[in-house]
Amino acid sequence: MWEKNLLDMKIKYLLIVLITLLAIINSQVNTEAMRSDDNNNGFSNHFSLDIGYEKANSEVLELATEYRLDYIKNNNFHSFMVINLENGYEKEEDTPKNIITNKGFIHLRLTKNLIPNYQIEVFTQYEFNEFLLLNDRYLLGSGLRIGINKSKLTNTHLGIGLMVEKENYNIDEENDKKLLRSTNYIKNNIALSSNIDLSNTVYFQIASSDFNDYRILYDGGLNFQVNDVIAFSIELNYRYDNDPQGDLGNSYVQVSNGVLINF
Repeated sequence: MWEKNLLDMKIKYLLIVLITLLAIINSQVNTEAMRSDDNNNGFSNHFSLDIGYEKANSEVLELATEYRLDYIKNNNFHSFMVINLENGYEKEEDTPKNIITNKGFIHLRLTKNLIPNYQIEVFTQYEFNEFLLLNDRYLLGSGLRIGINKSKLTNTHLGIGLMVEKENYNIDEENDKKLLRSTNYIKNNIALSSNIDLSNTVYFQIASSDFNDYRILYDGGLNFQVNDVIAFSIELNYRYDNDPQGDLGNSYVQVSNGVLINF
């Protein structure tokens, strides 16, 4: 038994090293924060409505809606689909005029247990974001998800994988990009009380074609569960891009709060 635990620890440390190495030569998409930690078998539906504020070189007041459908079978297979749409009014610097901006994505992910604490994932996504001058992004990838800590109060996961990503920007000199990227993250959930949950997900991204093209991303959320159906949420999303598209600037911040309905 002791030898099995020692072997498991060695595997975890080796995978952590691999995550660090792959992060140096690739990059990834931030989708892990969408995951639901509900382990009930069968189908579940989640609908949310948020009001948000963003600031880069312009300020945006947004309304957002999101729908997620999960399916879990015998704690061995988990699939989920997320559809997110956001619209808002944008005020550019030194410009009194407000213009409408919009963005959204659809994400599908399949996860299957391999052995305890190790899961394989396959995912695909389509995305557009006028605020970041992104006409569209398509991606397809696969990876390994590793549970490194789980208790009644907290659980932590590491992720490692690869994906093919194709992007089209609304910028003359950078219209199309096609890259092989890595998907590396660490996610931690903390139960602050019986009805309050804090989630944190951190990503580190480096493009394989240019080591100066790196990003640091953080997704954090605080959920207040009112009852089995209704919850209130506060979310913070931060992104630092050392090589941003166009003249958007290095930092990108989004703060939002809203209501979540589960059924």
